[in-house]
Amino acid sequence: MELNVVPAIEGVFRVVVDGEPVGYVVEVGRVFVTLRGPVYNTSIEVGQSLEFEAAVRLLAREKLASRVGG
Repeated sequence: MELNVVPAIEGVFRVVVDGEPVGYVVEVGRVFVTLRGPVYNTSIEVGQSLEFEAAVRLLAREKLASRVGG
């Protein structure tokens, strides 16, 4: 699984797994909000974390779980 995190706009990072955008991480003060969905303005909040890496891992885990059926 290839995971890339790239800046989308200021304070927003796009998470791409195997070339497919799976969601976003938004920096809101000291909190990182994880959004699932390929399009930023229609993505859905699925978690919050105090660590950027943990917010990214949430999307990677969801993508991996969807591949193995659950």
